[in-house]
Amino acid sequence: MTNNRARSSQLMDTARPATMQESPAVKALGKLEGMTWLEATQQGLTEAIQPLVTKAEQTGVMDFLHGRWLGHALHPVLSDLPLGFWTASVLLDLLEMDDAAAVMSGFGSSAALGAAVTGVADWTVTHGRERRLALLHGLVNTGGLLLQIGSLAARLGGRRRSGRSLGLLGWLVSLGAAYLGGELVFGRGLMVDHNAWKAGPPEWTSVSRLSDLTPGKPQKVKVDGRAVLLYREGGDVYAMEDTCSHAGGPLSEGETKDGVVTCPWHGSRFRLSDGSVRRGPATYPQLRLEARVRAGQVEVRGRQG
Repeated sequence: MTNNRARSSQLMDTARPATMQESPAVKALGKLEGMTWLEATQQGLTEAIQPLVTKAEQTGVMDFLHGRWLGHALHPVLSDLPLGFWTASVLLDLLEMDDAAAVMSGFGSSAALGAAVTGVADWTVTHGRERRLALLHGLVNTGGLLLQIGSLAARLGGRRRSGRSLGLLGWLVSLGAAYLGGELVFGRGLMVDHNAWKAGPPEWTSVSRLSDLTPGKPQKVKVDGRAVLLYREGGDVYAMEDTCSHAGGPLSEGETKDGVVTCPWHGSRFRLSDGSVRRGPATYPQLRLEARVRAGQVEVRGRQG
């Protein structure tokens, strides 16, 4: 799996639309991603937390943190909370409601811990430029959190002007971190369903001879220009998108066991019969296609209804 992860990293490093480089913000992000200290930092952090990550994977904790149980990435659900609380704190400061502002600041700092833990979990399955940008996102968020903690300490110590200033500065830093997080999701497609816009052919389409399918071994075929995984088990044939919903890995190159295919890139597992997620980091099921055998030919179409 190491070689496949290296391939994943290489693809993520190069797959960037040239037209997006016209944006000054994207140019700035490109320079930030290229800073050598980020690469050194991510390598050191990876080595430091790897034993903990391995244990979390074995016990199912990582699945929980990724959000497989939710059917949706958990981190964005939690990350809105601290920014919302801190925004409320800034507004309350403008109204000179100091005690209420302090409460909101404290709530935000507490909520940030859950966002941080789930963010680190998602970071462990990133690679290349996305990994460096995600690390920067986390570091900036940490800076914002520390400023908010300082703000709360100042407020509790009676230094309200300092508390307001630190709170405002922390909020602005967190807005910058939120921008980086938005770029990771909307600009880089991190933790989104990579099959969300796909649909199978509306009519039955012949894609392979049944005799060409080896029982128990996944096979990739092209349907309307995209990759589809076929899997033969006894007299049944299953069809699903070959592109992993998590990060776009080729499922047909993964291992299959007990009717489950494992993505070679990050280890997500999907049941071949229905596309359901059996293990993360994927949170979205694989898009299934209907399959049938007619006159020795395997035919597929998009699911109806």
